[in-house]
Amino acid sequence: MSKKIYNILIVSSLLLIMTACKTDPLEDYFVQATESPDYFVVNIPASIVSFDENKLDPETLKDVHSIKKMNVLVYKNNFKPSKKQSEFEKAHKIIDSKHYKTLTKINNKGYEVVFSYQGKPTGIDEIIFLGKDKNYNFVIGMLKADDVNVNSIVKAAKHIKEVDKSQTESIIDILKLNQKEY
Repeated sequence: MSKKIYNILIVSSLLLIMTACKTDPLEDYFVQATESPDYFVVNIPASIVSFDENKLDPETLKDVHSIKKMNVLVYKNNFKPSKKQSEFEKAHKIIDSKHYKTLTKINNKGYEVVFSYQGKPTGIDEIIFLGKDKNYNFVIGMLKADDVNVNSIVKAAKHIKEVDKSQTESIIDILKLNQKEY
């Protein structure tokens, strides 16, 4: 095989591999945001919540155990309202994209939250939420799961036994510390 044909095959293979690799726009957003001083990240382990497992059927229990963690980005720049609104709109555009399906929207007393998911209702891989207040202070979160049925999450939520206060206190401390910086 000539060197020219070999090079064409190599370049074609690389292009094929690069176009075949899907990127998750929300994960890209999270990576960029973690490098920005305008955000701070809170990683919440799934173990923070325990359930009354005796009240959960085997399928719901399997789905609950497949939830790994939740990553939360908090936008903390309060000095530039136009930038804050622009960042929110960028995050909202990602959530509103074809990659995610809206699960539900909640509007209550000046707060808006959108819950979306990736996958099928019977096989969710990510649950995403984006919440803001009227001043465009916002958080965006991503709960990673493995093929979870949305009905299992609803069932499990009814049987939360305990939230680990030691873990929630450390998360609250992180939130307070980061708010004091501004």
